[in-house]
Amino acid sequence: MSMETNLNNFDSIVDENAFRSAIIPGKFVRLEYLTDLNEFIKTDVTIKQLLRQDGADVLELATGDLVPLDRVVSISGKLSPRYPGYGNYSCDC
Repeated sequence: MSMETNLNNFDSIVDENAFRSAIIPGKFVRLEYLTDLNEFIKTDVTIKQLLRQDGADVLELATGDLVPLDRVVSISGKLSPRYPGYGNYSCDC
């Protein structure tokens, strides 16, 4: 299955391995995710660990917050394959 795009930006190609490689316990990252109310959150935080909880991957942050991996849009600019369209709207604001 091929994916065509009009964009000349190779960063728009979403890769599961690149996304998961950004999950480094102890690393300070820019995390973008959606809350359970679909609020878009952008924060700078340290990843404590990746957990498996109730059959789902969950990021535990140094703040104590738990963020389901399926709600994470990007980690340090590495876009989740679940949200390929968000890369076109993000900025370094």
